[in-house]
Amino acid sequence: MSNIPNSAIPHAGPAAETETEAETGRSFSERVAGLAELARDNPKTAIAAGAAVAAGVVAAAAIPFARRRGASTTDSPRKSGGKGDGKAKSG
Repeated sequence: MSNIPNSAIPHAGPAAETETEAETGRSFSERVAGLAELARDNPKTAIAAGAAVAAGVVAAAAIPFARRRGASTTDSPRKSGGKGDGKAKSG
């Protein structure tokens, strides 16, 4: 076991109440400026967060294409000339 005193270890406390814009007086542009400052202070974290957001957008955009492609592969027995392929037989 460690010799770290219990008073030196941070413990979880009650969550701080969130303040609304009316209480803080900060506008949207001020909040964006604060976010930009955080990104400048932590560039690797900002890059990782941006990459995660971009990956999420790409995945969300790819879902309809994947569903469409999955539906076309289930129709492959019909396309291979199976029963009911829609071609009229002459004769």
